[in-house]
Amino acid sequence: MRYRFIFLSLLFWAFSLNSQELSFANLPFKKNIKENILQGDIFSESKVNSLNFNKEQSLSFSIAGLHPKSCPYALKTLSLYEEFSHFLNFVKESRYNDSTNEINFLLSHFLLPYEMRLIFKLPRITKVGTYPFSFDVGILKNLNGKIYIMNHGSRCLFYTTASWQGKHTGFSSTIFELFSQTLSRLSMEILFRISSTLSH
Repeated sequence: MRYRFIFLSLLFWAFSLNSQELSFANLPFKKNIKENILQGDIFSESKVNSLNFNKEQSLSFSIAGLHPKSCPYALKTLSLYEEFSHFLNFVKESRYNDSTNEINFLLSHFLLPYEMRLIFKLPRITKVGTYPFSFDVGILKNLNGKIYIMNHGSRCLFYTTASWQGKHTGFSSTIFELFSQTLSRLSMEILFRISSTLSH
């Protein structure tokens, strides 16, 4: 009976956490990281592990940043996925299909060992909310994640998480971590800067 009570208590606690509305206050970061985000820093973290005698890999990824402007202002530019090749010099091609929600990017950067095409599904983000995305093809097939767009005072908070496990990519875990973490942070920094200065 005592164990049943403990189990029910844990279940209730977990449900309460999951039902909390996500906000800056309950982001899963240390205090100093949150303080840096408030100061305008982008926090990006990527953890890659090799599994099953290097036959598989896993990825756990998160990134967060506080845009200088409001969400309606920021998203007028950041929702234009097909224009990203004009915003980011390492995105050589950018296309978006509104009927299928499919993004198609061709990436080329010195951190990448070769040109990489990323094809994934993401709704066009036009307002505050939670937006799931998924990779259906390529080396990160079956990767799933969510993008959270939240108001934080007069500014817009962006928070993304993603996880994946699959066939080994051919990249060492260290290299995989480096380019996923660095390129994502660089992308958010540039996109924040552009979407803060473009007139609407």
